[in-house]
Amino acid sequence: MFGNFFRYGCISFLFVAFLVCLPIKADQEPAFELPRTQVVEIQDSSTKRVYELHIQLPHNYSDEKKYSVVYMTDSPYTFPITTGAARYPVNFKRMENVMFVGISWQKGHTPSLSRQRDYTPTPSSPGFKDPSGEAARHLAFIRDDVIPYIEQRVSTDAENRTYIGNSFGGLFGMYIFLTAPDIFKNYILGSPSVWWDNKYILTLESKTKIHQNIEANLFISVGADEIPAKDSPKNDMVGDAKEFYTRLENRNLKKLNVEFRVIENATHATAFPTTAVQGLWWLFNTDTGLAVKKQHQISPTST
Repeated sequence: MFGNFFRYGCISFLFVAFLVCLPIKADQEPAFELPRTQVVEIQDSSTKRVYELHIQLPHNYSDEKKYSVVYMTDSPYTFPITTGAARYPVNFKRMENVMFVGISWQKGHTPSLSRQRDYTPTPSSPGFKDPSGEAARHLAFIRDDVIPYIEQRVSTDAENRTYIGNSFGGLFGMYIFLTAPDIFKNYILGSPSVWWDNKYILTLESKTKIHQNIEANLFISVGADEIPAKDSPKNDMVGDAKEFYTRLENRNLKKLNVEFRVIENATHATAFPTTAVQGLWWLFNTDTGLAVKKQHQISPTST
């Protein structure tokens, strides 16, 4: 018995060792690619900064239909998670067949430098060496360059755009909603950095007049283990996000839908995938999704 065990065990070990020793050469094997996805460079017409757009067309795209477009920041991280989360329910016609557009960080700069500069609304916070406070400029880039680039090339529903952002990107989404609510109708905001600049975004909210007839859907979520954040112990991520949610709810605007969820057993580093899955479902599931327009036909899909 033990003889067979050692004999077959040695064979298995040698086979695994053989596989481990096989050389993997990037220039000989095809890279993994996301389906229907293109990468293009785009220049900010104002700052001349260059970014990448990651663009995934809907299944069975047709110019005869108008598609909802989901835009997101931090694309190298958020894009594969978000598109992956949508693939299965879209294939089974349980979720609207949407288009995804990811906006990368500035080319030639580190992610931390680019995102802190582009997504924060004010220059602030002692201890942060990188530039900050250019959210207005980055929003202008999205409004004036990114969205026109997409809408001039594919058939989209300009009245049903969605924004997804996480951490600083979530803060950026709050800023967009308060300062330019006509750009996006739907928002998925994960673990927003409400703490930035002594909770400036809450001050901005208190000073902002939101039109009584605004139509918008906001999904806000945060990890339960961000109370306070284990990787940022001075910041009550859950309490701050809930405060923003509560303020919007207390406005009692009939066409403003706000959802707040706490993701159990999730930290700031792990909450976003669940945020993406649940947020997309809340907005785009074909039964009760708040962003689904019934006249949009859900076409048969494959892969």
